[in-house]
Amino acid sequence: MSRSAKSQGGRTGFTLIELLVVIAIIAVLIALLLPAVQSAREAARRIQCTNNLKQLGLASANYESTYSVFPPGATQMQVYGTNGVANGAWKNSGSPFVFMLQFLEQGVAYNAANMNYEMLTCANTTVVQMGLSTLWCPSDPLIAKPVPQGPAQTFSGWCPGSNVSMRYTSYSGNFGTYFTEPNDMTNPNFQAALAQMNGVIYDNGKVAISGVTDGTSNTMLFIETTYGVNFADGSGGYKWWIQGRPGQTLAGTYYPMNVGKKVTYSFDYNSDYGVSSSAGGSYHPGGANFAFCDGSVHFIKDTIATWPSNPTTWNPLWVSCPTWDGGIYPYQNNIYTLNFPPGQTMPVYQALSTRNGGEVISADQY
Repeated sequence: MSRSAKSQGGRTGFTLIELLVVIAIIAVLIALLLPAVQSAREAARRIQCTNNLKQLGLASANYESTYSVFPPGATQMQVYGTNGVANGAWKNSGSPFVFMLQFLEQGVAYNAANMNYEMLTCANTTVVQMGLSTLWCPSDPLIAKPVPQGPAQTFSGWCPGSNVSMRYTSYSGNFGTYFTEPNDMTNPNFQAALAQMNGVIYDNGKVAISGVTDGTSNTMLFIETTYGVNFADGSGGYKWWIQGRPGQTLAGTYYPMNVGKKVTYSFDYNSDYGVSSSAGGSYHPGGANFAFCDGSVHFIKDTIATWPSNPTTWNPLWVSCPTWDGGIYPYQNNIYTLNFPPGQTMPVYQALSTRNGGEVISADQY
């Protein structure tokens, strides 16, 4: 074939305009598909989170079948010094997850825990540094990261000079509507504070399933909470899985859901308990997961009816109690008073966290 014939043949390749059109089409397709892919990934993470809470609910039911009560938030324990001698002080020790270890297929860890000593001591360092994937919501980007506490961190008799790495939880036991910590049997308010607790899992609690008179299908058992929301630098924060305190492994409905996305880092950090980690919340859009006493798990939306809060302190406007830290944060062994407006009943969000409030709740309210 002559050169002139070849030159008259079909053109090969793309022009610049055609190439740009193809690139534009690909970009549009990516823009359309990416949200769908991200949505599918979040849906998978939310399913895993739901399964985690189902496992916790099942473990709690097995605990109740064995001991006739739900696991406590913590129990009173004498504090031992590094010399192994009790120093005369008493402190809450353990967490609902520590007490449930043997029902979470962690029998070896349960046997390794020395229940004769407070958890934050040298004797329990191995258990403290364990990470449990059942306690991690995959939507929380930092939850699985161990955070060294530094050699200066000794707590109550922890091994001097050691650098223990803390592990965390995305879930907390439901202590109800009243944000307090009945943790000192010598405190004159201890018994009254303990008696007012209306949740299921709280410090020194002994709640039997027969005590859930509101109905197991209408009462929260475990609450999803956010660990990393105010500690995005990875420096660690609240939600220690081995410590049964509000803001660690205990949460309730005192604060509105997802309040952690509304408060500043300094406000949250200086609250001692952690405002955001003491409230229900999640990295799932629109709400959070909650396990109920009947073993079911529900996704509750942010829009659920709840009591109003002070926009500065986030304390509820219809509740009064002694406070500390300049009147901002609730404290230990406090006694609360409800100040509902005339005709006002317990809002749905709070009603779901009480085990014995007598509230009537319809399934279409949450």
